[in-house]
Amino acid sequence: MHYAGKFIADRLRIPVVIVPTLASNDAPCSALSVMYSPEGVMSGVEFFKQSPALVLVDTRIVANSPERYLVAGMGDALATWYEAHACGTNIRGKSCVGARPTLAAEAISEVCAATLFADGAAAASAVRKSEVNDVLERVVEANTLLSGIGFESGGLACAHSIAQGLTLIPSVQSDSLHGEMVAIGLLTQLLLEKRNDELQKVARFMALVGLPVELKQISFDASNREHVSQVIDFAMNFPFLQNEPFPVTREALLQSFMSVDELGNQIKKQTGDSAFVDLRAKPESR
Repeated sequence: MHYAGKFIADRLRIPVVIVPTLASNDAPCSALSVMYSPEGVMSGVEFFKQSPALVLVDTRIVANSPERYLVAGMGDALATWYEAHACGTNIRGKSCVGARPTLAAEAISEVCAATLFADGAAAASAVRKSEVNDVLERVVEANTLLSGIGFESGGLACAHSIAQGLTLIPSVQSDSLHGEMVAIGLLTQLLLEKRNDELQKVARFMALVGLPVELKQISFDASNREHVSQVIDFAMNFPFLQNEPFPVTREALLQSFMSVDELGNQIKKQTGDSAFVDLRAKPESR
């Protein structure tokens, strides 16, 4: 795994080349690795002195991989712009390395989101057909490079705070991919920020490509108060939550998280059941 490769290269003080076989998240381009316990719970972050010397993605391999992985990468990448925007709006917002977000990172993050909105559905269709085309190339670049630069130099906020909190829940951790958890985190963030127009736009896109817009779609039982408290408590103590452009109270975060299902029901009524594609039910290999 590239996480181990980064560690080894850093300790040996040699360059590292990353060759991801999936476009399911934006980690390959970054100079950091998120660490998880054997149970899959986030346990820390390791920062390295240098970014990878080369990241090489064979889009033919991506095209022959399950659609779910590409779509999960879209969930991770889509959050990049909204989190960078939150960090940039907050005069005290910081990037992942503790600096102010750069203009370049914000611009790249915005292009990342625009690419997904324009080409995401078509790219998912290309993977279903095992086709390599221009839209798939663009979305792979967005998922991997644009999002990687965007999150590292633009910063994280509520979306990843919720996503990492969700790793505490065994049913979610075992059944869901990182980008799917981030998708739920992004909806929570937009509800928290009361950005209703963007919320509707994002939720409709997620439903279209097969990202979760309801908690049950990531195997989370919203009636389990203990699990809800675990997620919210973790998120409240996650340092990047402070990048939101206003003080976040536990009550506001809880209400936003619990409102995700209501939003999902609205989208379901507006778009019909056909919009709720369960990519987890599809075969993992061809």
